[in-house]
Amino acid sequence: MLGWMRKNLLRRETRRWVDEGLVEPFQAERILNRYGTSLNDTGPSALGLLTGLAGLFAGLALLLLVSANWEQLPRLARFAGLVTLTAVLNGWGVLRLARAGSGGGLLFLGGFAYGASIMLTGQMYHLGEHFPNGLLLWALGLVPLTLLSGGRLLALQGLAVAVAWMLLEYRFAAPWLMPLFLAVAFWVAWRRRVAGLALAALAATAVWLNLMLAWVYATDFGPQAQEGMISFNLGLLVLAGALAARPAWWSAGAGNWMPRLTVLAILPFTFVDGWEHYLAYAWTWLDPGLWAALVALLAAAPLGRPLVAPAVAALLIAVHTGGVPDQALVWAVASNLLLLLLAMHWMRRGLLEGEGGLYVTGLVAILILALLRYLDLIGGYLGAAGLFLGMAALLFVAGRYWRRREARL
Repeated sequence: MLGWMRKNLLRRETRRWVDEGLVEPFQAERILNRYGTSLNDTGPSALGLLTGLAGLFAGLALLLLVSANWEQLPRLARFAGLVTLTAVLNGWGVLRLARAGSGGGLLFLGGFAYGASIMLTGQMYHLGEHFPNGLLLWALGLVPLTLLSGGRLLALQGLAVAVAWMLLEYRFAAPWLMPLFLAVAFWVAWRRRVAGLALAALAATAVWLNLMLAWVYATDFGPQAQEGMISFNLGLLVLAGALAARPAWWSAGAGNWMPRLTVLAILPFTFVDGWEHYLAYAWTWLDPGLWAALVALLAAAPLGRPLVAPAVAALLIAVHTGGVPDQALVWAVASNLLLLLLAMHWMRRGLLEGEGGLYVTGLVAILILALLRYLDLIGGYLGAAGLFLGMAALLFVAGRYWRRREARL
């Protein structure tokens, strides 16, 4: 799938072709439908992004301005000013929304005013000691306005506030209300066809699932991050790759990030020490992270390539049943070779499909892998030399194979 900037360029060029009579409108629609867009699709524009950033800076300026002069104002004036400002901005935004179908910018600023009102009123009257509750009230207050307006900026603001609440709250209690805010963000993303908001909501969902798993590992001292979370996130990575490969509006641009996330996920496994620590704690079937990973892989199996999810599931089962720290060197070498093979695959796809970013990702992955192995000297000097020779032979054989195949074509 193409990113939104390339889609905007493709739409402009296709409209010119229609205006010049080079293609018929129905042909232009068929061309654009192949890339998940249409002639009537407006999509995000540079002006819209700049307007959103302007609203963000105005909201931040409002918070700083009120905070700087807060102590000089009488208490009643402070409270009345906050309530009035919040009511005016949100009321004006709702009125414009009802009359002209627009008003998202005012509601976006009204959301900042509402948040400032909660925080500063709580500070003024010393209402409670649990700071995350203020963010929770802020996020809850944005839900009805977001559902009413369907505004992208307001939905993104609500999601950001909810994520901040979740990260602060989870140390004290499991953030059970987070699915409400995720559902609102997903609904707006689906209604407005906003791929960026959908991807942000998916990322927030992954964070929430990790925090909830930390509560499964919790002790008397609160949530704990255990090695089983590595297994779970590996399953989530496979699920994300399967979703990104689907030809849908919400997957636009996601495929460009999957190789980079894969590199970040595999790199820790290329170290022997990482495997020793992982195998020492994650080799039992009682690990909740294993079962959570298997659920994610079960969901990914019918979506992406049919062999990836079962292969990863078999790998995790093998690690959790027969993996011991003494095998760390073998697993680390296998991880290095796997990352090298993936990087070579990305480089080849980048060349064949004209995707410069994919080619660069593969090239950078190989260079990072070489640098890490030179600094880490996995298996000692002789072991590292043998690994480098194996990598060189693999690259040479792959290059010869691609060259012969392209010559036959």
